[in-house]
Amino acid sequence: MKLPMRHRLAALALLALPAWAYAQVANPYAKPTAAPSASQDKGNQMDELKAFATGGAKVLEATRGDLTGDGRQGAVLVIDPPGGADAKLGEGPARDVVLVVPDASGHLQRAASNARIVPCATCGGVAGDPYGYTKVLKGEFTIVVGGGSRERWSDEYTFTWSPARKDWLATHVVRKVSDSETGKEKVVDLTAKDLGGVAFRDFDPTHVPEAHLP
Repeated sequence: MKLPMRHRLAALALLALPAWAYAQVANPYAKPTAAPSASQDKGNQMDELKAFATGGAKVLEATRGDLTGDGRQGAVLVIDPPGGADAKLGEGPARDVVLVVPDASGHLQRAASNARIVPCATCGGVAGDPYGYTKVLKGEFTIVVGGGSRERWSDEYTFTWSPARKDWLATHVVRKVSDSETGKEKVVDLTAKDLGGVAFRDFDPTHVPEAHLP
């Protein structure tokens, strides 16, 4: 998969840093401590979710919630493919985001997936792993990623369940970039109309305008 320019630049910036700098920069887009996550669940629930990570992949995070707005609990899984931790900077495999929802008997089933939204573990530059967190509200979910060094970037992708199309559609995208030294910032805020009703499974961030500082 061809990486966006911001990911390639982040990797180059990271290579230029002295070793002591790695430990001093935390990911500013890391998941809030209060965010609900099924990664803390025990027993059969987590075992059921782990079953969706096959071929050596692992569940990086699982966030439970009502994905279709009908009161039933599904989950958004961020799947880490094998080999990602050993990849060169900016060259690892992207994560697969998998949506699972309960069938009529209550067993979770894979409903949709997208391997273009969450970048590889080494694609965040100085900020570290670019995956931030996932938030689930009734009938919708938001995935947040971000990274960079002096120039920090973040992307928030929101998808909402459409009963008419029986699918999750991209309804809101916010892309930000800021200069940590000058304070300059640029924001691209796209609505459902701007996004054209693209389904979650077909959504590609490279087809969405990026935020660029002048």
